[in-house]
Amino acid sequence: MIEEMLLKYGLTNESSILSMLDDFGDEGEVREYCWQVLRTYPDLKKEDWIIGIEGGDYIYSFNGNYIFITDDIWSFNLIACQPVLDLLVEKIKSLR
Repeated sequence: MIEEMLLKYGLTNESSILSMLDDFGDEGEVREYCWQVLRTYPDLKKEDWIIGIEGGDYIYSFNGNYIFITDDIWSFNLIACQPVLDLLVEKIKSLR
């Protein structure tokens, strides 16, 4: 199902934000800052999702871009095309 979501929204071959934020303490810290930045976009919209007991996998959109987020009690990850990752990382690092 996750592979289908990535394919549907053109994110199959895109990269993770985690490698760009390797100076952060852990995925929990990355999660906190990612959500702070994402919530600043008034058009942020949940497009698709798979929910489990401990969390889920989501496709969100903002400014005409799609991002894939895995957010559960064990881990966090955000996948997007490189220009979107660059934008988010710049905003995250300025908050920090």
